[in-house]
Amino acid sequence: MITTAWKQGSGSIWRAGMWSLFGALLLAPLIAMQLTQEVRWTGFDFAAAAVLMGALGVFVEVACRVVTRPLARAAVLAVLLTASLLVWIDGAVGIFR
Repeated sequence: MITTAWKQGSGSIWRAGMWSLFGALLLAPLIAMQLTQEVRWTGFDFAAAAVLMGALGVFVEVACRVVTRPLARAAVLAVLLTASLLVWIDGAVGIFR
């Protein structure tokens, strides 16, 4: 049986903040598209960003519940964030092609 590091209701402010930040990050290009011609996202771009941020959010939730030691949790979160940023950067400019 897996014990969880977070108790029910614990960290709800952080979780709400994380999901709110992801929502704001999705709204930023939508707003920028209304203000300038430099930003041109398609529906696929928004869907890909939503899937990437949603997957990151789910993995962060699971990592914070399963990993109990603070240093190990920080390391796991750093790896998750780095991997997500690499995928985002590659999708934006094709750095690994």
